[in-house]
Amino acid sequence: MSCCSFIGRVLLVVIFIGAGVDKLMSPQNSVALLNGRYPGFYKFLDSTIKQYNVQLPDQLQPEAIKKISTQIIQGVGVAEIFLSFFVILNYGWAGKLLFLLTSSFIVIIHNPLIHGKTQDEKLSEQIQALWTLGIAGALLIIGASPSQVKAPVPASTKGKGVAPTAPSKKAKRN
Repeated sequence: MSCCSFIGRVLLVVIFIGAGVDKLMSPQNSVALLNGRYPGFYKFLDSTIKQYNVQLPDQLQPEAIKKISTQIIQGVGVAEIFLSFFVILNYGWAGKLLFLLTSSFIVIIHNPLIHGKTQDEKLSEQIQALWTLGIAGALLIIGASPSQVKAPVPASTKGKGVAPTAPSKKAKRN
């Protein structure tokens, strides 16, 4: 494992560890943000899928989400901390899952197509979405990189410098 790669992964997830701890210790700010932004997302999603004669389930209505918003935020906080430690350890699956979580923030919370009434507010949301998208891209790179865990090398070829050979003609006939 490269020292620079390790330091880069640590620096990347510092934001998620801090955000996760904040969501666990004082979730009220994140709950207020979710409760303020989710109804707009729901309205946009509902109007979009109505053209296909599909109705969203009652569990996704803003009133239902508001009832469990503290638990949602705390769950997101736990996921951010948990996945961050696995990203530091270079597990690709953790980078991919944190990428999906981060992408959901863009779609629901920082979507410039939905949020913002004035041009300045829309621009602010666009900048926030692009910043979050950049972090999501870095997480995807980590998710695509080879994982720290490698397949074990068979003992018969370990350390001998001998490449496996094809079976002989005699072995192929059997």
